[in-house]
Amino acid sequence: MAKKYWYALLICLTILTVIFPRILNSQKPVCSYHPEVYQGLELALLSEELTNTGLIGRIHGASSQSQMFVMSVREPNNFFSHREFSLLPKDRETLDTLNQVNRHDLVCIQGDFLSNPSPQQHIAVNSLQILKSWSQPEGFTPYQRQLTTELPQQGNLIGKVHAIAENGKILVVEYQDRVIPIYVTATEYTQGLYRGDIIKLSYQIQGQPQKPTHLQLDTTVEEPLEVIDAIALWHNQEQTLTGNLVKFPQSPQLKFDVYAMAVDTKGIKRYFTLINFENRDEFQKIRDKLANIWDANTATAITGRNMLINPEVTIQANGLINIVSSEQANPQILIDSAEQVAKL
Repeated sequence: MAKKYWYALLICLTILTVIFPRILNSQKPVCSYHPEVYQGLELALLSEELTNTGLIGRIHGASSQSQMFVMSVREPNNFFSHREFSLLPKDRETLDTLNQVNRHDLVCIQGDFLSNPSPQQHIAVNSLQILKSWSQPEGFTPYQRQLTTELPQQGNLIGKVHAIAENGKILVVEYQDRVIPIYVTATEYTQGLYRGDIIKLSYQIQGQPQKPTHLQLDTTVEEPLEVIDAIALWHNQEQTLTGNLVKFPQSPQLKFDVYAMAVDTKGIKRYFTLINFENRDEFQKIRDKLANIWDANTATAITGRNMLINPEVTIQANGLINIVSSEQANPQILIDSAEQVAKL
């Protein structure tokens, strides 16, 4: 009799400690945003949200061809504080949903953080819900990557640093139309890199994962990584640059359209945004002038990977180059007046 009593008590305790909390969690609204959880972007709190009601963020990049999906999660009221998470579908249904997402889509995901030797956090996604889609401006379709060239198993490439973080432990490189994660253990070669640096990289393709393709530095060669053109050396230099007109349309990350120019440097495109931080009225005149040039030539504009570009419109701009952070998305040209930019 006593044994049956203890069994009954054990069952009750199990219900109270395991099942009952799950019932309570299941009653919480799924995909509800709790700003206090995102304050400071602490992984423990984000992980709890991820496994319960869902983690909410925006798609940073998506390529169904290479099966590479990245989500950005931002701290409330702090645009510059964010984390990027690689998304790995747990099943075919989730992959099919991921294949439908586009850049800037607001999504809610449920899943678990994966143990990973890289500091880049990966999420095994159990389910994904698109809360709000973001559409390209009218007349433009989502960009389709051109991934026709296969990389050899081992070799070297010349590309541009797409992302650098964690003192060089996280490195992502743009090569042709690819955005490729690099697994780094020898950070002495990657410390000090800036986003936008043009580099020559000796690599080996990792066996796992097969998609998306991951590379690792080939440290058997004398110089695994060579900086061909360091963008930081451009800082505070007065330059007159020429390139195709680029437009970053207003989006959840941008309050208004931002104009830039695609400048060919060492055979690789860099995108210099055209900015005036000192005079709001003059900055408006610069944007208005560029908008008028853009609007008069929309027939020849096309979709780029994360922008719109007009390969038939060339502009010239004069000003000081501004690079203030190794993680700065694009170099800037500081322009005093609208007279310093013109269509050629």
